[in-house]
Amino acid sequence: MILRNIWIPVTIFLVVICLTRPGFRSETDAQTTSVNPLVAAEKLIITENYYEAILALKPLLMHDTKSKEQEDALWLAHTLMIKWEKNVIENELGKQDTNQKISILNKLGAHFDNVEINWGYRYGFLHRLKESYPNTLKQPIVEYALIQSGYPVPQDIEASLSALHAYIEKYEKTGRAGVYKAYLDIAHIHHGLWAAITFSDHDYVGMFAPFGTGDPEKDKKLADSHREIALKYYAKFYINPHGLTDSFNYEFYDFNDENGYQLLRRKAEFGWNFILYGC
Repeated sequence: MILRNIWIPVTIFLVVICLTRPGFRSETDAQTTSVNPLVAAEKLIITENYYEAILALKPLLMHDTKSKEQEDALWLAHTLMIKWEKNVIENELGKQDTNQKISILNKLGAHFDNVEINWGYRYGFLHRLKESYPNTLKQPIVEYALIQSGYPVPQDIEASLSALHAYIEKYEKTGRAGVYKAYLDIAHIHHGLWAAITFSDHDYVGMFAPFGTGDPEKDKKLADSHREIALKYYAKFYINPHGLTDSFNYEFYDFNDENGYQLLRRKAEFGWNFILYGC
């Protein structure tokens, strides 16, 4: 009886000691005592604090160990980066702390080029997502987005067209939205080439290297070929079942009631923007 009375409090004491010793608690118990970065980020998203939400993902973005949480964090950081960049353009352009914020984001892997604020984010989080998680379910979305990596115009026209056609060949039978977006990209590029050749004497076009051959007869045939291809892919895009619309800001160029397809059909003096300036 005496031993039993002594053993009970001793056992309790030993259990308490073990549970409170550093490193004894299970990894799951330890995790419950800290804030999950994804949960923290989601709370900040609700209050539209997108920059702070990206910072909340730092523990996952800076860690080398792969995990489902890190995969989710890279995708979330990408979507937040696009949203934050848009807000900067609309509300914070020129603020003194913007460059400092960009520097911090780049340390997390954003790959933000501050030469042009509105063209700056180069999809660093997506590049890492593709490299680290090649079997991610978001792979088709990632592949399409990385064709231009945030640049508003094709850096290499031939390479971009080749990548777009390869994407379509790979995913066309799926009917996914990215395929129709690729149709529109191809239409825009060929529209731009048609315009750059057709209106080569225009002041804006003349600032760039010529896109034609210099032979008027050959250039007309070349331009007509680009126009035909552009109209074909415009038509393929406009019947998309996803409700996608041509997002180019035509109103900015005083074309309030027309889209690229309509402008090209009537051969309007417009279109070089797609390959020279972007949207």
